[in-house]
Amino acid sequence: MTPCRVIGENMKQAKDYTAVEKFPIFKGYLDHFNKVSIDNDIPGMLSFFFVQGQIAVPYVRIPWDTAHLDPRVHCFWIQSSRTGKSIAWEFIGDIMRDCGLPSEMYTSGTDAGLIGGFEIEEDDGVKTTVLKEGMLAGRKGLNFDEGSIILNPNRHSQETVLYLQSACNPVGSNGNELVKHTKLGTVRIESLVSLWITTYPPRGVKEYVLTKGIFQRVLLYWSHWNLNRRMQVSMTRAARVYKTTPKMEVTYEDLTNYFGDREKWLRDKVLELNETSFIEWDSMERKEREDLLQGSMDKMFSADDNTFYAALYDAIEDYYGLIEGLSPAISDVISSFVPAMENNTVVFATHMAIMERSWVVTGEHIDMAKEILYDLFKNLILWLEEEVDIGPKVAEKAAQKNKWLLAFQQVDPVDLGNKGDGWAMKSKVLKVYETQNDCSRGSAYNNFDKWANAIFQQSKDGRVVFLKLKEDVE
Repeated sequence: MTPCRVIGENMKQAKDYTAVEKFPIFKGYLDHFNKVSIDNDIPGMLSFFFVQGQIAVPYVRIPWDTAHLDPRVHCFWIQSSRTGKSIAWEFIGDIMRDCGLPSEMYTSGTDAGLIGGFEIEEDDGVKTTVLKEGMLAGRKGLNFDEGSIILNPNRHSQETVLYLQSACNPVGSNGNELVKHTKLGTVRIESLVSLWITTYPPRGVKEYVLTKGIFQRVLLYWSHWNLNRRMQVSMTRAARVYKTTPKMEVTYEDLTNYFGDREKWLRDKVLELNETSFIEWDSMERKEREDLLQGSMDKMFSADDNTFYAALYDAIEDYYGLIEGLSPAISDVISSFVPAMENNTVVFATHMAIMERSWVVTGEHIDMAKEILYDLFKNLILWLEEEVDIGPKVAEKAAQKNKWLLAFQQVDPVDLGNKGDGWAMKSKVLKVYETQNDCSRGSAYNNFDKWANAIFQQSKDGRVVFLKLKEDVE
């Protein structure tokens, strides 16, 4: 199945997804989000899972053979500047604060700001080395308000990306431990952080997305805001002047009560399974809690054998179906995203079960999760397909460039008078290319159209076509 090429317009409105229609609290959350950040309903939908993931992460581990997943959802939102990304975080941060969940914003800084470090404190002449944990430590929502800082190709940004990748690994796994060696000692932290990263589309971002592992650990949403879309949002805002928001069917208090209820429901289940009290649980070290969670995770949520696996298999087939028909240069890289889509499908399905207060994850939950994630994956593929040079394509481009330069250099240059010198007859260049690469004249012409137009400028002298290197070709 080949996706339609309507870039940026291939997702439904959030209200049309089955999960939003099924759960009034989900729709109510989106209604509040959309009042704050206009025409950003897809990020709004993702932010619900972002918040609920933080609600669930102290209590939920999802067994998967010898490993496990956790319920966190990490998002990377790429969109034009001044289109509602920052104000969206204000809403998310308010919700988290009112649910008793920490949230922070990271703009720039050092590794110590993310990981932490040791400081020497002195009291009455006695010096003590104290660990100050960074933003990636513990449980919180962390916003990178300008995610372009991690896309800049410098040493600091690369180290930042590696730390973020580790933070996204399942809580309680070896990969989730973040380590930094300092003169005063080794910093080791565990991250229960959910990442909310936003940025405008910086130059080269597509190639970065395809080559950096961080993007296989986050849900990436790209959206294009053209002039018409901006104008429509402006009109929507203008219509609200001198008006107050009418009372909504689902109140803000309903939202915070919902998240509080789900946290208590999950916590009570963990306490019941481990035959412990809240006081005992609250006094435990993180390592002890994690051992209990992983020891009982197969007794918490379970899959409906009659529906769950068939639906998951169908979802996986649909994800791979989106890759069919893509060029080999991009399909090899895109296919590496599918395991992350599989993981997120199970995570989102578990979220659907939480919304329904069900300890059994069903095929219906998988289908609702797949409906959202399939469109996100399609949106990602369509965006990346647009003029992306990556992996084998880059290598092929470089190889073809060298072949055509070599062929050009084998032809004696001529002077075309007022057009200057350094020109070579195109037919002779093609002939040399044929010989050097053992290909037909037709293949040479096809490869010229595909690869050489970017290298040469062309000019006619009568009916004869001549080639000359473009000034920006090295």
